[in-house]
Amino acid sequence: MIIHDSRKESFRRPFGAAEVSAAVTLAAECPGAAEMTLRLHTYTGEDRFLPMENEGNGRFSVTFTAPDTPAVLWYSFRCGGEESEQRQITVYESAPVPEWWKNAVVYQIFPDRFARESGWQPREPEKRNGSHRFLIRDWDTPVFYPRAENNDVSSWPFWGGTLRGIAEKLPYLRSLGVTAIYLNPIFEARSNHRYDTADYTRIDPLLGTEEDFLSLASAAKAMGIRLILDGVFNHTGADSVYFDACGNYGTAEKYRSWFRFGDRYKHGYECWWDVPDLPNVEENDPGYREFLCGEDGIVRRWLRAGASGWRLDVADELPDSLIRDIRSAMKAEDPDSLLMGEVWEDATNKVSYGELREYFLGHELDATMHYPFREIALDFLTRKAGAAQCAERLRVLQENYPRENLYAAMNLIGSHDRERTLTLLKGDRSALKQAFFLQFTLPGVPCIYYGDEAGMTGGPDPYNRGTFPWGREDEELTAYLRGLTEMYRAHPCLRGGEYEPLSFREDVLGCRRRDGGESLLALINRSDRDVECFGVTVPARGTLLA
Repeated sequence: MIIHDSRKESFRRPFGAAEVSAAVTLAAECPGAAEMTLRLHTYTGEDRFLPMENEGNGRFSVTFTAPDTPAVLWYSFRCGGEESEQRQITVYESAPVPEWWKNAVVYQIFPDRFARESGWQPREPEKRNGSHRFLIRDWDTPVFYPRAENNDVSSWPFWGGTLRGIAEKLPYLRSLGVTAIYLNPIFEARSNHRYDTADYTRIDPLLGTEEDFLSLASAAKAMGIRLILDGVFNHTGADSVYFDACGNYGTAEKYRSWFRFGDRYKHGYECWWDVPDLPNVEENDPGYREFLCGEDGIVRRWLRAGASGWRLDVADELPDSLIRDIRSAMKAEDPDSLLMGEVWEDATNKVSYGELREYFLGHELDATMHYPFREIALDFLTRKAGAAQCAERLRVLQENYPRENLYAAMNLIGSHDRERTLTLLKGDRSALKQAFFLQFTLPGVPCIYYGDEAGMTGGPDPYNRGTFPWGREDEELTAYLRGLTEMYRAHPCLRGGEYEPLSFREDVLGCRRRDGGESLLALINRSDRDVECFGVTVPARGTLLA
C-alpha cells in the first residue's frame, strides 16, 4: 500500500499550487518496498518518470524543479505493480489580484428589476422589426415570460429599472457595506436580460444614457463603490448591429466575417447552445479582436468611462488567446482593473472543447464566479452531503487553486442563473443566514444577489429575477447581513488570513482563520441541537465566530 498525504509538509512541499521553477519535494511510503518511482504528466504531454531516493523504513522522496512555463501537473507513485491515485499541482506565474477586489463586498444587480428613479416616467421600448417588447407599469407585477406554442419567449416585458434608479440606491448599498457592484448586461439588446447584445457601444435606452452611466460610476466612486460590467463576447444578438437578422440596422454584410455560416448548422449559422437569437462569434476574426481589445476597443472604452472590471460570460467558450488579449487590454488601460470569468467548476482543471483551460496560470483571469463554493455550501445546508465530505471538497479547492485566485474567487449563493436561495432552502431563513455566514468566513469575495438580503424568493428564470420589494424588505435578514459586513471589516483575517477547513461529525462545518496575532474559529451547525466541538459550543441551527 502506497501512503501519501498531499496536505502534510512531510509528504509535499510546498503545499498546493507552486510557482514556475519552484523546487517541489514529494514523498511517499510503502512498507517493505525497495524502490519507488514518481510519475509526472501534463494534460497533453508525455509522462516523465523520476527515481525516488530511498530514505529507509519504506519511505521515498524526490525533489524536482517545476516547469518554467505555467502548466497543470498530475503526479502519482509507482511501487512494484502498484500505482497510487493521481494528485494535481497547479504551476502558475505570479499575478497579483487587485487589492480592492480581495477586500470587496459585492452586490449583483439585474438592472431591469432593481430600481426605478424617483419621478420615473413610463417609456415604451423602441419598436423593432422581428420582436415585440412592452413595458410593465406596475413595479410589483410578478415577473413572467409570454410564450409561443413551442415555448419560446414570444415577447419581452420590461419593468423599467434604470441606471439612475441604481444611483439613487447607492446610499442603501453603502449601508450594507457594499464596495463593488456587478451589473448584469447594460448594453442595448432586444431582451430584458440583455445577454443578446445589440450594440456594445450604447447603453440600452430603457436603462438610460451613457451620461447616466458616467454619473453612476462617478457617484459610486465617491462612495467607495466600484462597477463591474458583464462582457458577453462569445455571442451577440441576432437582432444586432453585427448580425442584423431583422434588418433594423442595415449592417449585416459589414460584420459577416464575425460569424460562421453553413449548411452544417441547424439555423444556417452557428449559435450558442443552438439558440437562433444568439449567433456565436468567430472570436479569432482579426476585426472582432480589434473591436474588443484594440486601443479604442470596447474593453478599454468602458473602463475609461468608469468601470473597474469585466465579468466574462461563458468564459469556457472563449478561446484562451482571447481571454489573454482582453486581460492585456484591461491591464494596459488600468493595471488595477479586475477580470473575472463565469466558470462553474474547479477552474484549475476545467476542460472545454478538448482543451485544458489556462484561467489561473497567471495570464488570464483574476477571479471566477465561485460556483464550487455555492454547491458545497448548499449541498451541506440541504443535507445532500455531510460536513466531512464538504470539508474535503473545500480542501481540494484549497490545494488546486493558487492562493491569490482562491482568495479572489467570488463567493456567490444566489445568481440570475439559479433559483433564489431562500426558495431552494424551502423558506428556511436560519439556513440562509448560515449560507451568508459561510460567504463571509471562507476564503473568497462575498457577493449578495440583489434582494436575497430582503428575503426575495423565486424559482428558475424568470422567477429568480423579480423586482426588488422596496418598502417590504425582510428587515431582520437585512440587519443580519449588515452585521456580517461589519464583522468582515472588523477582522482582517477573514479577508486575507490563513485558512483551514473544519468539520465535526456530520452537522458542523466551517474553518479556522489566522492572520498575525488574530485567530478565529467560524462554524455553522445545521442540526437542531447544540454541538460541542473544537473547545466551543455551536448553537443549534446557528453560527459561531470565536
